[in-house]
Amino acid sequence: MKKMLGLFTLLFSTFIMGQHMADKRISISEHQTDDIYLAGETIRINAIVDGDVVAAARKISIIDSLQEDLIAAGADINVRGPVKDDIRAVGGRLIIDSEVGDDLILAGGEVTITENAVIYGNLINFSGNIEMNGEVKGMLKSYSGEIVLNGKVREEAFLYGGSIVINGEISGTSKIAAEEIEIGNNARFLSDVEYWSEDPEINFKNSLINAKATYNEGLMPDKEDLSWNAWKGFSLVAFGLWVFYIISAFLILVLLNWAFNDFFADTVTHLDKEILTSFIYGLLYLLGMPLLILFTFILIIGIPVGLFLLSVYIFSVLFGHLIAALLITHYLNKNRNWNFWTIILVSLGLAIVLRLLTLIPFLGSLVSIVVIAIGYGLFLLVFLQKRKNKLKIAQ
Repeated sequence: MKKMLGLFTLLFSTFIMGQHMADKRISISEHQTDDIYLAGETIRINAIVDGDVVAAARKISIIDSLQEDLIAAGADINVRGPVKDDIRAVGGRLIIDSEVGDDLILAGGEVTITENAVIYGNLINFSGNIEMNGEVKGMLKSYSGEIVLNGKVREEAFLYGGSIVINGEISGTSKIAAEEIEIGNNARFLSDVEYWSEDPEINFKNSLINAKATYNEGLMPDKEDLSWNAWKGFSLVAFGLWVFYIISAFLILVLLNWAFNDFFADTVTHLDKEILTSFIYGLLYLLGMPLLILFTFILIIGIPVGLFLLSVYIFSVLFGHLIAALLITHYLNKNRNWNFWTIILVSLGLAIVLRLLTLIPFLGSLVSIVVIAIGYGLFLLVFLQKRKNKLKIAQ
């Protein structure tokens, strides 16, 4: 627990020093001299960044060079610009097509290391499948459903998967375990190799250069655990999704609280007296807004208004639990004096709880809808009251 708290403290303290952006589409086209933290639908970095990059998005593209670490979570991650330090990435599809100054740690569905890639440290991979065509100056360790090694590994290799194809070069000692192992004509083992396969008679052809291959039953995965690969893959996907969610939620909470801190603090003062009315107004918003949007699309002249309302409604649905978490946090802070980052941490914890509640059939979703409805209803009430007061003053 202390280690976890220390990790979060380090993450949040360094986050304060950097630049934060959250938007649907983010494009970095000017030289950045500090760390940057990004969350959005698509992220494209086409300029030099002197500091770390922490990014969460559906699609992430790194075109120019990064002078420090890259930490990324997304469905599609493509790194074409050199990264001078480490890369830690979680995603559905990952492509590394550049030089990496130190370690490369990946978890994903499909991983491709192109022939242009050079990893000067170690490559550690957890994935559904990986095709490694580049060069790893350090050690390669991969746990995957399918592994294709066409490139070069200068130190040890530890490969575990459902099927493994070796058609590249491994300089250090290696351990290989898979149900199926295939040795290609271009394979080269410059040191001894231990292996396990369902078929112990593997034809290493002319690949052993001053080395020997030894069958080792100790490398066989536990046959009693029939879900060995499936469970490992599920765990990696779940971990990746949670990393993506936590980074994104944290960035969005920072921006929301920074922009609307006073508004949130003022809004929650009405909660005790208006909670039932807020819930009714919130339900009217959640259920009535789609009908209003549909009506505007029927009228040709109303299409631009409909598109605007649709974007607002989608945003409110996607980030409703984050807004509700911020409101609850400001309500809890009424008689306290929490600082900015304490509010963010408490809000993040509440947002995670709300997200986990949705995993409970019916009851969890119902609780989340009620909380979100109260939040948006409270916004509507405060807005209408302020508008009414302005009209009275104007009269």
